[in-house]
Amino acid sequence: MSAALDERLILACRRHPLAAEVARGLTRSGVPEGARVMVAASGGADSTALMALCAGLAAHGRIELAVGTVDHGIRSESALDCQCVAMLGARLGVRVLTRRLDLSAGSGLADRARTARYEALASMALECGATSVLAAHHADDQLETMLIALARGAGLGGMGGMPGRRPIPCETPGAQHLLLVRPCLRMSRESLRGACVDLEVQWREDPTNDRRDTPRGIVRHVVIPALESVATGATRRAARTGELARLGNVLLESHVSAMRGPDGSIARSAFRNAPEALAATAVWMLAEDRMDDATRWSAAEAIVDGSTEPRRFPMSGGSELSVCAHSVRVRPVTV
Repeated sequence: MSAALDERLILACRRHPLAAEVARGLTRSGVPEGARVMVAASGGADSTALMALCAGLAAHGRIELAVGTVDHGIRSESALDCQCVAMLGARLGVRVLTRRLDLSAGSGLADRARTARYEALASMALECGATSVLAAHHADDQLETMLIALARGAGLGGMGGMPGRRPIPCETPGAQHLLLVRPCLRMSRESLRGACVDLEVQWREDPTNDRRDTPRGIVRHVVIPALESVATGATRRAARTGELARLGNVLLESHVSAMRGPDGSIARSAFRNAPEALAATAVWMLAEDRMDDATRWSAAEAIVDGSTEPRRFPMSGGSELSVCAHSVRVRPVTV
Protein backbone atom coordinates (compact mmCIF):
# COMPACT_ATOMS: atom_id res chain seq x y z
CA MET A 1 0.00 0.00 0.00
CA SER A 2 1.38 3.43 -0.95
CA ALA A 3 0.83 6.83 0.64
CA ALA A 4 0.30 10.13 -1.15
CA LEU A 5 2.29 13.31 -0.47
CA ASP A 6 0.80 15.00 2.60
CA GLU A 7 1.33 18.76 2.38
CA ARG A 8 -0.50 19.28 5.67
CA LEU A 9 1.88 16.96 7.47
CA ILE A 10 4.93 18.63 5.96
CA LEU A 11 3.65 22.03 7.11
CA ALA A 12 3.09 20.66 10.62
CA CYS A 13 6.63 19.27 10.65
CA ARG A 14 8.00 22.66 9.62
CA ARG A 15 6.14 24.39 12.44
CA HIS A 16 6.75 21.89 15.23
CA PRO A 17 8.87 23.38 18.07
CA LEU A 18 11.23 20.40 18.10
CA ALA A 19 12.22 21.10 14.49
CA ALA A 20 14.12 24.13 15.72
CA GLU A 21 15.76 21.95 18.40
CA VAL A 22 16.92 19.49 15.74
CA ALA A 23 18.28 22.41 13.69
CA ARG A 24 20.28 23.59 16.70
CA GLY A 25 21.59 20.06 17.20
CA LEU A 26 22.74 19.97 13.57
CA THR A 27 24.48 23.32 13.99
CA ARG A 28 26.26 22.16 17.16
CA SER A 29 27.47 19.12 15.24
CA GLY A 30 28.81 21.22 12.39
CA VAL A 31 26.28 20.22 9.72
CA PRO A 32 26.25 23.19 7.30
CA GLU A 33 23.23 24.83 5.70
CA GLY A 34 21.98 22.89 2.70
CA ALA A 35 23.98 19.75 3.50
CA ARG A 36 22.64 16.45 2.17
CA VAL A 37 21.97 14.12 5.10
CA MET A 38 20.39 10.72 5.61
CA VAL A 39 18.29 9.86 8.65
CA ALA A 40 18.80 6.31 9.95
CA ALA A 41 15.18 5.25 10.56
CA SER A 42 14.13 2.02 12.24
CA GLY A 43 10.40 2.65 12.35
CA GLY A 44 10.53 3.31 16.11
CA ALA A 45 9.20 6.49 17.70
CA ASP A 46 12.58 8.21 18.11
CA SER A 47 13.79 7.89 14.53
CA THR A 48 10.28 8.45 13.16
CA ALA A 49 10.16 11.78 14.98
CA LEU A 50 13.62 12.74 13.70
CA MET A 51 12.64 11.76 10.16
CA ALA A 52 9.50 13.92 10.26
CA LEU A 53 11.20 16.90 11.89
CA CYS A 54 14.05 16.74 9.37
CA ALA A 55 11.47 16.73 6.57
CA GLY A 56 10.26 20.02 8.03
CA LEU A 57 13.82 21.37 8.00
CA ALA A 58 14.25 20.17 4.41
CA ALA A 59 11.11 22.09 3.44
CA HIS A 60 12.80 25.18 4.89
CA GLY A 61 15.99 24.47 2.92
CA ARG A 62 18.10 23.83 6.03
CA ILE A 63 19.09 20.36 4.70
CA GLU A 64 18.59 18.03 1.77
CA LEU A 65 17.08 14.84 3.12
CA ALA A 66 17.04 11.13 2.42
CA VAL A 67 16.20 8.26 4.74
CA GLY A 68 17.88 4.87 5.14
CA THR A 69 16.26 1.90 6.84
CA VAL A 70 17.77 -1.51 7.55
CA ASP A 71 15.83 -4.77 7.78
CA HIS A 72 17.96 -6.96 10.04
CA GLY A 73 15.85 -10.01 9.23
CA ILE A 74 16.07 -11.13 12.86
CA ARG A 75 12.47 -10.44 13.94
CA SER A 76 9.47 -11.57 11.93
CA GLU A 77 8.06 -8.02 12.13
CA SER A 78 11.16 -6.31 10.73
CA ALA A 79 9.80 -6.06 7.19
CA LEU A 80 6.75 -4.23 8.56
CA ASP A 81 9.06 -1.76 10.31
CA CYS A 82 10.66 -0.89 6.98
CA GLN A 83 7.25 -0.58 5.33
CA CYS A 84 6.21 1.89 8.02
CA VAL A 85 9.29 4.02 7.25
CA ALA A 86 8.65 3.83 3.50
CA MET A 87 5.02 4.92 3.87
CA LEU A 88 5.98 7.93 5.98
CA GLY A 89 8.68 8.78 3.46
CA ALA A 90 6.06 8.82 0.70
CA ARG A 91 3.82 11.14 2.76
CA LEU A 92 6.78 13.47 3.36
CA GLY A 93 8.09 13.33 -0.20
CA VAL A 94 11.43 11.93 1.02
CA ARG A 95 13.49 9.26 -0.72
CA VAL A 96 13.75 6.10 1.38
CA LEU A 97 16.50 3.55 0.77
CA THR A 98 16.28 0.05 2.22
CA ARG A 99 18.79 -2.72 2.85
CA ARG A 100 18.01 -6.23 4.09
CA LEU A 101 20.68 -8.07 6.03
CA ASP A 102 21.31 -11.80 5.87
CA LEU A 103 22.56 -12.67 9.35
CA SER A 104 23.00 -16.19 10.63
CA ALA A 105 21.94 -17.11 14.14
CA GLY A 106 24.60 -17.84 16.72
CA SER A 107 27.04 -16.19 19.09
CA GLY A 108 27.80 -12.51 18.74
CA LEU A 109 24.62 -11.80 16.80
CA ALA A 110 24.08 -8.36 18.37
CA ASP A 111 27.63 -7.23 17.53
CA ARG A 112 27.44 -8.66 14.02
CA ALA A 113 24.09 -6.95 13.45
CA ARG A 114 25.48 -3.62 14.64
CA THR A 115 28.50 -3.87 12.34
CA ALA A 116 26.36 -4.88 9.36
CA ARG A 117 23.87 -2.10 10.08
CA TYR A 118 26.54 0.59 9.97
CA GLU A 119 27.98 -0.87 6.77
CA ALA A 120 24.49 -0.81 5.22
CA LEU A 121 23.84 2.76 6.39
CA ALA A 122 27.17 3.90 4.96
CA SER A 123 26.41 2.22 1.64
CA MET A 124 23.02 3.91 1.41
CA ALA A 125 24.44 7.29 2.43
CA LEU A 126 27.03 7.08 -0.34
CA GLU A 127 24.34 6.04 -2.79
CA CYS A 128 22.24 9.12 -2.09
CA GLY A 129 25.20 11.51 -1.77
CA ALA A 130 24.77 12.22 1.94
CA THR A 131 27.70 13.54 3.98
CA SER A 132 26.16 12.67 7.36
CA VAL A 133 24.01 9.89 8.78
CA LEU A 134 21.65 11.23 11.45
CA ALA A 135 20.84 8.97 14.41
CA ALA A 136 17.99 9.66 16.84
CA HIS A 137 19.91 8.93 20.05
CA HIS A 138 18.47 11.19 22.76
CA ALA A 139 19.12 12.29 26.34
CA ASP A 140 17.70 9.08 27.84
CA ASP A 141 20.01 7.00 25.64
CA GLN A 142 22.87 9.25 26.67
CA LEU A 143 22.22 8.78 30.38
CA GLU A 144 21.98 5.00 29.92
CA THR A 145 25.37 5.06 28.20
CA MET A 146 26.91 7.27 30.90
CA LEU A 147 25.63 5.15 33.79
CA ILE A 148 26.88 1.93 32.23
CA ALA A 149 30.26 3.59 31.58
CA LEU A 150 30.39 4.80 35.19
CA ALA A 151 29.63 1.32 36.50
CA ARG A 152 32.39 -0.16 34.33
CA GLY A 153 34.97 2.45 35.33
CA ALA A 154 35.28 3.82 31.82
CA GLY A 155 36.97 7.07 32.82
CA LEU A 156 36.14 10.66 31.93
CA GLY A 157 35.87 9.90 28.22
CA GLY A 158 33.33 7.15 28.84
CA MET A 159 31.45 9.33 31.31
CA GLY A 160 30.97 11.83 28.51
CA GLY A 161 28.70 9.37 26.75
CA MET A 162 28.05 9.54 23.03
CA PRO A 163 29.54 12.45 21.06
CA GLY A 164 27.35 14.65 18.91
CA ARG A 165 29.37 13.65 15.86
CA ARG A 166 31.92 11.00 15.00
CA PRO A 167 33.15 9.11 11.93
CA ILE A 168 30.67 6.40 11.06
CA PRO A 169 32.14 3.09 12.30
CA CYS A 170 32.44 1.02 9.15
CA GLU A 171 34.91 -0.14 6.51
CA THR A 172 32.76 0.56 3.45
CA PRO A 173 35.01 1.89 0.63
CA GLY A 174 34.57 5.64 0.19
CA ALA A 175 32.90 6.10 3.60
CA GLN A 176 35.92 7.45 5.45
CA HIS A 177 34.53 10.99 5.40
CA LEU A 178 31.00 10.07 6.43
CA LEU A 179 29.89 11.36 9.82
CA LEU A 180 27.43 9.88 12.28
CA VAL A 181 25.57 12.85 13.76
CA ARG A 182 23.27 12.84 16.81
CA PRO A 183 21.23 16.06 16.83
CA CYS A 184 18.75 14.92 19.54
CA LEU A 185 21.08 14.37 22.49
CA ARG A 186 19.51 17.25 24.44
CA MET A 187 15.96 15.97 23.88
CA SER A 188 14.13 13.39 25.96
CA ARG A 189 12.60 10.16 24.74
CA GLU A 190 9.24 11.50 25.92
CA SER A 191 9.52 14.69 23.84
CA LEU A 192 10.33 12.76 20.64
CA ARG A 193 7.45 10.38 21.21
CA GLY A 194 5.27 13.43 21.90
CA ALA A 195 6.27 14.87 18.52
CA CYS A 196 5.00 11.70 16.81
CA VAL A 197 1.69 12.11 18.65
CA ASP A 198 1.47 15.80 17.78
CA LEU A 199 2.15 15.12 14.11
CA GLU A 200 -0.12 12.07 14.05
CA VAL A 201 2.51 9.83 12.50
CA GLN A 202 2.64 6.12 13.19
CA TRP A 203 5.61 4.23 14.53
CA ARG A 204 6.46 0.65 15.33
CA GLU A 205 7.31 -0.73 18.78
CA ASP A 206 10.37 -2.97 19.10
CA PRO A 207 9.57 -5.51 21.83
CA THR A 208 13.26 -5.96 22.63
CA ASN A 209 13.25 -2.43 24.10
CA ASP A 210 11.10 -3.78 26.95
CA ARG A 211 13.67 -6.35 28.04
CA ARG A 212 14.93 -6.04 31.60
CA ASP A 213 17.50 -8.83 31.51
CA THR A 214 20.29 -6.78 29.89
CA PRO A 215 22.49 -4.07 31.44
CA ARG A 216 20.89 -1.36 29.28
CA GLY A 217 17.39 -2.71 29.95
CA ILE A 218 17.94 -2.60 33.70
CA VAL A 219 19.26 0.95 33.53
CA ARG A 220 16.40 2.04 31.25
CA HIS A 221 13.51 0.54 33.16
CA VAL A 222 14.76 0.56 36.76
CA VAL A 223 17.65 2.95 37.38
CA ILE A 224 16.61 5.98 35.32
CA PRO A 225 12.98 6.03 36.56
CA ALA A 226 14.37 5.92 40.11
CA LEU A 227 16.67 8.86 39.35
CA GLU A 228 13.81 10.84 37.83
CA SER A 229 11.74 10.20 40.97
CA VAL A 230 14.56 11.70 43.04
CA ALA A 231 15.25 14.66 40.72
CA THR A 232 12.81 15.37 37.91
CA GLY A 233 14.65 16.33 34.74
CA ALA A 234 17.74 14.32 35.69
CA THR A 235 17.96 12.89 32.18
CA ARG A 236 18.38 16.21 30.38
CA ARG A 237 20.71 17.63 33.04
CA ALA A 238 22.89 14.53 32.86
CA ALA A 239 23.13 14.90 29.09
CA ARG A 240 24.52 18.42 29.55
CA THR A 241 26.96 17.09 32.15
CA GLY A 242 28.09 14.52 29.61
CA GLU A 243 28.90 17.30 27.16
CA LEU A 244 31.05 19.02 29.80
CA ALA A 245 32.80 15.74 30.60
CA ARG A 246 33.64 15.20 26.92
CA LEU A 247 35.00 18.74 26.60
CA GLY A 248 37.10 18.29 29.73
CA ASN A 249 38.43 15.00 28.43
CA VAL A 250 39.35 16.58 25.09
CA LEU A 251 41.37 19.25 26.91
CA LEU A 252 43.17 16.70 29.07
CA GLU A 253 43.90 14.40 26.13
CA SER A 254 45.21 17.29 24.00
CA HIS A 255 47.55 18.25 26.86
CA VAL A 256 48.82 14.68 27.20
CA SER A 257 49.28 14.37 23.41
CA ALA A 258 51.47 17.48 23.44
CA MET A 259 53.61 15.91 26.20
CA ARG A 260 54.36 12.70 24.32
CA GLY A 261 57.71 12.29 22.63
CA PRO A 262 58.39 10.84 19.18
CA ASP A 263 58.58 7.33 20.68
CA GLY A 264 55.28 7.76 22.53
CA SER A 265 56.83 8.09 25.97
CA ILE A 266 56.22 10.99 28.37
CA ALA A 267 58.85 12.63 30.60
CA ARG A 268 58.10 12.24 34.32
CA SER A 269 59.13 15.88 34.78
CA ALA A 270 56.04 16.93 32.80
CA PHE A 271 53.88 15.76 35.71
CA ARG A 272 55.70 17.74 38.39
CA ASN A 273 53.11 19.74 40.37
CA ALA A 274 50.42 18.56 37.90
CA PRO A 275 47.04 17.26 39.12
CA GLU A 276 46.59 13.50 39.32
CA ALA A 277 43.84 13.82 36.70
CA LEU A 278 46.53 14.55 34.11
CA ALA A 279 48.48 11.44 35.07
CA ALA A 280 45.28 9.36 35.04
CA THR A 281 44.49 10.62 31.53
CA ALA A 282 48.01 9.73 30.41
CA VAL A 283 47.57 6.19 31.71
CA TRP A 284 44.22 5.88 29.92
CA MET A 285 45.76 7.04 26.64
CA LEU A 286 48.88 4.88 26.91
CA ALA A 287 47.19 1.71 28.15
CA GLU A 288 43.86 2.16 26.35
CA ASP A 289 41.63 -0.79 27.31
CA ARG A 290 44.50 -3.14 28.09
CA MET A 291 44.67 -2.43 31.83
CA ASP A 292 42.16 -2.99 34.62
CA ASP A 293 40.75 -0.08 36.60
CA ALA A 294 42.63 -0.66 39.86
CA THR A 295 45.97 -0.94 38.04
CA ARG A 296 45.28 2.28 36.11
CA TRP A 297 44.88 4.26 39.31
CA SER A 298 47.94 2.67 40.90
CA ALA A 299 49.96 3.67 37.83
CA ALA A 300 48.61 7.23 37.94
CA GLU A 301 49.58 7.54 41.60
CA ALA A 302 53.06 6.21 40.82
CA ILE A 303 53.56 8.79 38.07
CA VAL A 304 53.04 11.74 40.43
CA ASP A 305 54.49 10.37 43.70
CA GLY A 306 58.02 11.60 43.04
CA SER A 307 59.69 8.24 43.66
CA THR A 308 62.54 7.32 41.31
CA GLU A 309 62.07 3.59 41.91
CA PRO A 310 61.13 1.80 38.66
CA ARG A 311 57.60 0.36 38.68
CA ARG A 312 55.90 -1.89 36.14
CA PHE A 313 52.13 -2.19 35.67
CA PRO A 314 50.82 -5.17 33.68
CA MET A 315 48.72 -4.77 30.55
CA SER A 316 47.06 -7.38 28.39
CA GLY A 317 48.69 -8.40 25.13
CA GLY A 318 52.19 -8.93 26.50
CA SER A 319 52.90 -5.29 27.35
CA GLU A 320 53.40 -3.26 30.52
CA LEU A 321 53.34 0.38 31.54
CA SER A 322 56.77 1.33 32.84
CA VAL A 323 57.16 4.22 35.30
CA CYS A 324 60.81 4.94 35.93
CA ALA A 325 62.78 7.92 37.20
CA HIS A 326 62.63 9.91 33.98
CA SER A 327 59.84 8.57 31.78
CA VAL A 328 56.50 6.83 31.43
CA ARG A 329 56.19 4.42 28.52
CA VAL A 330 54.55 1.25 27.22
CA ARG A 331 56.97 -1.54 26.46
CA PRO A 332 56.98 -5.31 25.94
CA VAL A 333 57.09 -7.46 29.06
CA THR A 334 60.61 -8.55 29.84
CA VAL A 335 61.43 -11.64 31.85
